[in-house]
Amino acid sequence: MSEIAAKPIHIFLDFNAVIVNLDSLPPASRKSCVAEIEKNVKTLKAYLEKNIREKEAIPEIPETGMAVLRQQLVLAEAIEKWIASLNVTDC
Repeated sequence: MSEIAAKPIHIFLDFNAVIVNLDSLPPASRKSCVAEIEKNVKTLKAYLEKNIREKEAIPEIPETGMAVLRQQLVLAEAIEKWIASLNVTDC
């Protein structure tokens, strides 16, 4: 665990490959790709919210496990907000 904790943090979001290349797509395809990513982020967020609600009432769930679930929810919310800020037509 110490070895992993000492390493630089890398956050790779596979859909960023799509975002980086949006300008190579026609406008309708751009909007479609971003809409699909947005839909998937909303699905992830709903899953995490449900999972947190179900697990926070279970005392056997370690607080560190709950902290990771909350972290994932914060990240999903940030990605959701970021996607909403994209102006796909300007790509």
